[in-house]
Amino acid sequence: MAEPSDQLKTPPAAHDLAGTTVGRFLIRNRLGAGGMGQVYAAEDTTLKRRVAIKRMAPHLRSNARDLKLFLKEAQRASALNHPNIAAIYDVLEISDEVLLIMEYVEGITLRRRMAEKVSTEQFLDIAVQCAEGLGAAHAQRILHGDIKPENIMLTAAQRVKILDFGVAKRFSSLDSGAETPSLASIDTALSGTPAYMAPEVLLQKPYDGRADLFSLGLVFYEMLGGKQPFSTTSFAGTLARVLHEEVPSLVEVNRRVPAPLAGIVARLLVKDPEERYASSDVLIADLHAVQRGEAPSGRAGASAPQPTTGRRRILLGAVISALVMAAVLFMYRPVRGLFQSRGNNGNKASLISSPLPQTEVLAVLPFQAAKGNPELSVLGQGLVETIAAKLGRLMEARSLQVIPPRNMQDKGLTSLEDVRRQFGANLGLAVSLEQSAELIRVSYSLLDAKSGRVLGNDSIAVPSADVFALEDEVAEGTVKALQLKLRPEEESVLKSHGTTQPAAHDHYLRARGYLVDYTKAENVDNAIVMVHEALKLDPNFGMAKAALGEAYWRKYSITKQKNWTDLARTECDQAIKLGNAGAAGHICLGLVNDGTGQYRAAAEEYQRAVELEPTNESASIGLALALEHQGAVDEAEKVYQHVVEAHPQSYFAYNSLGGFYYRRSEYQKAAQMFQRVTGLAPEGYAGYLNLGGTYNDMGRYADAIEPLRKSIALRPSYGGYANLGNSYFAAHKFSDAAAAYEQATKLEPQQYVTWGNLGEAHYYEGKKDEATRAYRRATELAGEQLKVNPRDVDVLSDAAEYYAMLGDRKQALIFLGHALQYGHSEKELLFTAAEVYNELGETGLALEWLTKAVQAGYSPTKFRDYPAFENLAANPQFQELVGNNQASR
Repeated sequence: MAEPSDQLKTPPAAHDLAGTTVGRFLIRNRLGAGGMGQVYAAEDTTLKRRVAIKRMAPHLRSNARDLKLFLKEAQRASALNHPNIAAIYDVLEISDEVLLIMEYVEGITLRRRMAEKVSTEQFLDIAVQCAEGLGAAHAQRILHGDIKPENIMLTAAQRVKILDFGVAKRFSSLDSGAETPSLASIDTALSGTPAYMAPEVLLQKPYDGRADLFSLGLVFYEMLGGKQPFSTTSFAGTLARVLHEEVPSLVEVNRRVPAPLAGIVARLLVKDPEERYASSDVLIADLHAVQRGEAPSGRAGASAPQPTTGRRRILLGAVISALVMAAVLFMYRPVRGLFQSRGNNGNKASLISSPLPQTEVLAVLPFQAAKGNPELSVLGQGLVETIAAKLGRLMEARSLQVIPPRNMQDKGLTSLEDVRRQFGANLGLAVSLEQSAELIRVSYSLLDAKSGRVLGNDSIAVPSADVFALEDEVAEGTVKALQLKLRPEEESVLKSHGTTQPAAHDHYLRARGYLVDYTKAENVDNAIVMVHEALKLDPNFGMAKAALGEAYWRKYSITKQKNWTDLARTECDQAIKLGNAGAAGHICLGLVNDGTGQYRAAAEEYQRAVELEPTNESASIGLALALEHQGAVDEAEKVYQHVVEAHPQSYFAYNSLGGFYYRRSEYQKAAQMFQRVTGLAPEGYAGYLNLGGTYNDMGRYADAIEPLRKSIALRPSYGGYANLGNSYFAAHKFSDAAAAYEQATKLEPQQYVTWGNLGEAHYYEGKKDEATRAYRRATELAGEQLKVNPRDVDVLSDAAEYYAMLGDRKQALIFLGHALQYGHSEKELLFTAAEVYNELGETGLALEWLTKAVQAGYSPTKFRDYPAFENLAANPQFQELVGNNQASR
């Protein structure tokens, strides 16, 4: 290694660096030390800023190969630029020293903060910031490897800063040809803190960002529960706990922790990474849901609707999520890491090298974040959404279906292949931007979704001030690539921007980019600023007015302050009055009206939007939902059917109509729609989940098993296992049912219904002790839910059944009485009353309640073979109820 220059004064490794000068850095004092080395506060004499310098410990730089890998990781980490990550400015290798120059963070470690009580609100704020920092790093394929409270700082402004990115990863991995490692060899081969490591890391298996999420889950557990669940005085003891012990539920450790939040942490701590949160984005969405008082989905895929009927309830996979997503205006966030290809041939277009499919289902892929250029990323996010909207207006009378980027994030999709499997896309459009001086180079590629092969691409540089050219180039090039012949009015649509001012349009696109993740208050505030700047340049820019109305509505969603709804309504109204916002103004006002309970007015606005843009799928589904909300069921059905007719290749159209039929208990029609979904996307898990769940509600349990097993094979999910358990239970395969419910409880440990179902399966397979434990857990979780809403009829009736199965007659009748008081004559409740009385030995009352349930519309096919009523099989009254049509077993 070359000798240091005369400018460098590098003391021996044994010396304290405090008071010395290294290059341009004047080292002030030592801040601390640990296994990774010593940390000093210093001053950058050139840039006049405080920095932190980490002096790596000698044993971490003794191996040349490890040192090279470490320097490479640190250099990669230095590219990270995120407000929740302490930046690495430089890596210096001087003589025998390795020094990391890092951002100096004033504040306290999370470990110190945890010495004082952390409220739920404070926890959620910290948790979201931690997840956002991890997500930004994982998007760059950079892992942390040592997430723990000591590596998380809090500034005075309560800003989270994660330390040591790219530095804390293990430096050595065991030789692949070596014998099975001993505990001692594993201990020396790993850096990091074993008590916070994921099982796959300790087992020396390949790992990814989900390992960091496991570690973060342990930090969350410690913040909320007060103790680290795996830590022991020995490495071997800690290893055994991490690999084999399940942590107690946070609800048991600290009853002040809300059950939904405990469920999120439990999801993070699942041993199998495949069953853990798939990404930080999904975790963040669930944390935001808890902040809003909503139920988290807990899954990387589609969130299931919360069931509203009794026990053994059905959990569909994608019905509600798709409906809500499609009904709102620009409800989306970016997906990082999607496949992207750049055209670099310099020709105007290398389009098309092979035939296109007869029916084109085009997924406009979310924008790839521009490395180190957040402003360009925001512009790109707005750009691809706008292009998708323009292409969507070309679908009329064509065999073309456009899937906008927002639809992909909702499902947690991370690759073009996933989009193909889930939505049936056969084409993908990828767009990237690069900035150099005053030019922006835009590259775009049309991709074959099955092979990932580039069918055509192009790349062109335009002045950064000319966003019109930027947008037009991609839109027009894509139309050529798709071999579409446009009518004159369609060409006008393609070239329209809503304003004649390029700078105003630039601000508008950036606002749309910020609104991609409207759950973040900072993004919404930035969007509002951007739209105001656009309106300063062009006060008559109607689409910008509509964007401002949406931003104000999102502000209300975050703050719950009613004044924002008034501002939102005003801006949406003004967008419409300007007459140049197209459908956007009416969609904006429809969103506000529907969100404030003015369903008739919402339907009127969505109807006007559809008239202006007949191919706008979101506007049409928004209209259908508004009609459904106001009770205009027949009109809603017609609109849903029209959406299907207008979009015959749309996964979302059939899924929406299937969801409508399901909510109307028209199960046969729902099943037909979900079958069409599986036909459009035969490798998508959600269609099979919805189909199997619907078959269960129809009493076709044997038919439900195959699609549910296929759904689980494609993607294991809580809804898949819960429904499969229901199917097996109805077939009297109680051991199989219990196994399925066990998997469901691992994925969603806070769902009391599944614990109750597990108890019932154990009971009928003869495992009474296991049944008792499951029932007790079900009553505990139900009790927690009743603290939030003591009049929840479903929870009250379910708890009554669980207490009856436990033999607690008094509690069973108390809970049943409350349920009947609040629920009156609901058919599911009447059926549960029959179950309770039958279990308590009151067969006469049980038959009375069964008769009432059937009279109220409860289908006898649901209980004709129900094991709880086996004692009534020979009873004439029971036989009459089921029509002497006992199903074969």
